[in-house]
Amino acid sequence: MREHWVLICFILGIWLLVSGMMLYHNYKNRKLFLQQTKQSWGKVPDAVYTADQMERLSIYGRQKARREPFFIDEITWKDLDLDRIFQRMNHTVSAPGEEYLLYLLRTPQLKEEQIWERDRLIQFFAQDTEKRAALQVILAQAVKSKRRSIGEELQALKTAEFIGKNKHRLLCAAARVSLLAILVQPVYGFFLFLAVACVNTADYYAGRDRKVVEVYLKCFQSVLQMLGAAKKVERLAWTEIEQYVSHMRKARKNLLSFQKESRWLSGKNGVSGGLEAIVTDWIRMIFHVDLIHYNKMLGEIRHHREDVELLIDSLGELDCAIAAASFREMLPVWCRPSFQKEGGMQAKDLYHPLIENPVSNSFCLDGGMLVTGSNASGKSTFLRNVAVNAVLAQTIATCTASFYQAPPSRILTSMALTDNLEGGESYFMVEIRSLKRILDAAAQDGALLCVVDEVLRGTNTIERIAASSRILQKLCQKQVFCFAATHDIELTYILEDWYENYHFGEEIRGKDVLFSYLLRKGRASSRNAIRLLENLGYGKELVQSAREAAGEFERTGVWKKVGKRKST
Repeated sequence: MREHWVLICFILGIWLLVSGMMLYHNYKNRKLFLQQTKQSWGKVPDAVYTADQMERLSIYGRQKARREPFFIDEITWKDLDLDRIFQRMNHTVSAPGEEYLLYLLRTPQLKEEQIWERDRLIQFFAQDTEKRAALQVILAQAVKSKRRSIGEELQALKTAEFIGKNKHRLLCAAARVSLLAILVQPVYGFFLFLAVACVNTADYYAGRDRKVVEVYLKCFQSVLQMLGAAKKVERLAWTEIEQYVSHMRKARKNLLSFQKESRWLSGKNGVSGGLEAIVTDWIRMIFHVDLIHYNKMLGEIRHHREDVELLIDSLGELDCAIAAASFREMLPVWCRPSFQKEGGMQAKDLYHPLIENPVSNSFCLDGGMLVTGSNASGKSTFLRNVAVNAVLAQTIATCTASFYQAPPSRILTSMALTDNLEGGESYFMVEIRSLKRILDAAAQDGALLCVVDEVLRGTNTIERIAASSRILQKLCQKQVFCFAATHDIELTYILEDWYENYHFGEEIRGKDVLFSYLLRKGRASSRNAIRLLENLGYGKELVQSAREAAGEFERTGVWKKVGKRKST
């Protein structure tokens, strides 16, 4: 009898020691996490993502965005370098927050109600630092992973296979019997349990079933982490997030059966992980509980996929609002947009959020803008700036300007195009397809913001000017705001009754070309290409001949033949 009490006291002591270590470990993690989030508030995030990681993180947002009335297409996404915009904004602390932020940037809202609801949430988290920190601790339980994404995991579940579980039930029963044997014969029972544990662990790692389901069990753990976080968010009972809590409550209710089946899959969950993860890993290895309940869990997840998405979206919306509040904090100047369904576009002190020490510009127009200027004078950056601010305005109600006014618009660009080598298409074919999608969008109802850099640069001068002038004319419609950059000064005359002319200039001092990056009204009156050739050491004869040829053409409108080739 005494042996039994010694064993019980020993087990109880181990349990208390492990529990105490877990509590201390979690306390240290929480303290460190709060310190890190406080220090990073309002600063540029440190995390840098590879192209492969960005692709994986984008899966959920890209698929979800395709169900919306409008979403940013791949051409526009790449033109605006929205991967970098995402990384600049990414103060999220959770996996659903990170992936939902990519969805958010891909779906600028056309209705103001959602924009202002998001703004209300952003303001709440910006003002109440204690509640914000408390929520971030909870959200962080849905751990980020650079090796996989929630979108990948949900995709994988579509093709997941079921496994046989009778063998695992038998091994689990053997482990339970050996535990009971300890109570009857502590010494022999302990060695029996040790032997069974070794056999079960060997089968767990050497068997095929664990290898088959391993990736899917990780997905289950991600869902469990989100469910655990949602449960704690519900306990906060804040009226400011009530509608998001109601969505979480609905999702948790529908996923209750899944939770019951997966009670031994809690594992490591970020802030509250540590030793708990080790204990649950031991239980899984010895009792195979994860393999026994796998089939039921898989069926539940497939049946309630919409509830999983509701969970991702609810947690993600909260995390993104906090990230947006931090993003606002790090901007030197920002404003909320002013939306008007009728009227033009107007911006004051507009600057690009990715540029350090940027030059701001202002404009006011009712229709289209044709921008001219020398190479590297700032045309393309300005065009991207306009479109990026439209995205920010319609997603997080934030503009990098002192004033911004525009109607909520669909946003399309045609800028940084390349040959489609895999598809066997030339640059020109890629370009005209890109422009065609903008023309098709302009024919539809609703406001459209389109940005085009160097229309039809992939063809000859005569046809380029003829065709591009007609394309730009076609885009100059009511509620279509077209911003186009060109080196063809001819277009500024052909379209001066349709487009407002603006330009970027430069100043040449000695061998240096100095750019002000300031937008000015009117067409460009200077060029710098030949001067740059001279500055870089091209031969004087070549530079002078090119300068004379350009001057001759400007006077006569005719290109003279180059002198005859010398005979050898």
